[in-house]
Amino acid sequence: EVAGGDDDDDDDEEEAPEDGRSIATDTFECHYGDGRVLDMDERVAAVDRGAWKSVMYEDEALGQLTVMECLRQPEANHGAVDARAKVDWDELHVKKRLQKSWAKLAGPSQQGAQASGAVLDPLQRALFAHMNRYRDLSFADRNGGNSESIITAYCLHALNHVFKTRDRVLKNTSKISLAQAQDRDPGEIRDQGFTRPKVLILVPFKNGAKRVVDTIVALSGAEQVEQKKRFADEFGSPDEEKDPSKPADYWDTFAGNIDDHFRIGIKFTRKTLKLYSRFYASDILVASPLGLRMIIGSESDKKREYDFLSSIEVMILDQCEVFQMQNWQHVESIFDDMNQIPKEARDCDFSRVRGWYLDGRAAYLRQTLVFSGFRTPEINSLFNTRMKNVFGKVKTRREHEGSILDVVPRVKQVFTRIEPPSYAALDDFRFKHFTEKTLPALCHSSLSQSHTLIFIPSYFDFVRVRNHFLAEEISFGALSEYTSKGDMSRARGDFFHGRRKFLLVTERFHFFRRYKIRGARRVVFYAPPDHPQFYSEFVNFLALPLARGGRGGGGERAPEREHEDGLPSAGPAGAVGVIFSRFDRLRVERIVGSARVAKMTGDEKSVFVFV
Repeated sequence: EVAGGDDDDDDDEEEAPEDGRSIATDTFECHYGDGRVLDMDERVAAVDRGAWKSVMYEDEALGQLTVMECLRQPEANHGAVDARAKVDWDELHVKKRLQKSWAKLAGPSQQGAQASGAVLDPLQRALFAHMNRYRDLSFADRNGGNSESIITAYCLHALNHVFKTRDRVLKNTSKISLAQAQDRDPGEIRDQGFTRPKVLILVPFKNGAKRVVDTIVALSGAEQVEQKKRFADEFGSPDEEKDPSKPADYWDTFAGNIDDHFRIGIKFTRKTLKLYSRFYASDILVASPLGLRMIIGSESDKKREYDFLSSIEVMILDQCEVFQMQNWQHVESIFDDMNQIPKEARDCDFSRVRGWYLDGRAAYLRQTLVFSGFRTPEINSLFNTRMKNVFGKVKTRREHEGSILDVVPRVKQVFTRIEPPSYAALDDFRFKHFTEKTLPALCHSSLSQSHTLIFIPSYFDFVRVRNHFLAEEISFGALSEYTSKGDMSRARGDFFHGRRKFLLVTERFHFFRRYKIRGARRVVFYAPPDHPQFYSEFVNFLALPLARGGRGGGGERAPEREHEDGLPSAGPAGAVGVIFSRFDRLRVERIVGSARVAKMTGDEKSVFVFV
């Protein structure tokens, strides 16, 4: 599905010019026009030095924005739009065929509103304004409520880019053919990359890929869609009854087909959209990180295949935080292989390849769009080191009220800050604190303080803690993403009935399973979770019934006191302890709220109590 190509039936695809506006105002032309980018050397040098100039401002639809450019100071509100103003599609240089398809996709309630410009919701309008300027974008407020708006917005942008690219290539091909027929020189025309694929969309599961491809099909206006039934069979899923015990955000991620090993090429001709086209004959590639990595191969493989990524101009990563629950290394590896000069020519007409491709600078012109539910150090690293667009980049930030507000039982929650000397020393420092202070206090607690649930975000930390428990012969159960179903039931049952004093649980396990774990009298967070709702969910486990009746935390009441590590004794409603450092600021902010995080990560006091 990678090598080779389809019969090229694009020769009759050229369209008449659609837009009456000057192409000089089209950012596509500025970014991907035939000529060389002005000041390219200076721009690349500034990006390599990290010499970004930035401005922050509030956007009504996107929240707090940071806009960064590499040569000049960006203006506040530059590129911002009035989300309530009339949408001028021609001013946005959106292809006519997409304007028509968008009106149909919006449905009857929106079709009549096209005359007034009410065809984009405020979020779509704001996102598209930045995407259409070909800036990089990191948007960190994706959720089940706005996912449809986000998907349709970036699919509109992707198709607009592909259609403009194809129309330009076909128009220039006709120009060259006419010049040759008249025996004259058409002049230098550079309008292509090394290979055909121009857009890469990464999503974690087939359910997300189906939403993306269905949206592309609907927006494309194609009269015929090839292999549509095969796609529905392979990417769809039978209707399933949703387990009401799972929260809404779980079903936002896991409803439908959750196979994470897939890739599919999409090719456009004048009237036809072809699914499952060979990669080198495709315009858009939709894949999971795993599915793409299986084609590319690993660094140790003798033969690797990534030439089809050489000319990607728009790269979209959706549900980026889910990639971290899969295998983040796949994402890093894909970025390593993006926009490399191909090893094989593959029928490339080098006389039409843009100069910055030949110079090995394609990564500096690629637009990268990242959508996530929240920000993490890994996503920040992508923004800081992998997103090198010389036309600038934008990231969003929002205020958090804190998931601690969703805690139900009235329970003492103690946050203890540790002070590692550096980020590199954090893992060892946290382990030392846990094994020398937290765990001894837990092991010597009274009977009423047994049933301790220990949440460990990282699997590597989980293995380290588990091995320590084994070496010290401490009675415990364990739930990780690699635990078999039989061992899951056994571990949960033993913990519930008190046959195991401790239960270790990884964040990935809870992400994929979302079980309610009964029997806990105390919850200890080895580190704060990435997903803020997991904090309140684990604390709320204390309110679930215990084995001998009553609510969580039942049994004799222990005297209220605090250990030297800041962990409280288990009261009638249980107890919660959280170990954190200044390097966990993003996680802590989502739990306790933006208003409190600065004090908790910078105050002289290291123990903070919430009730």
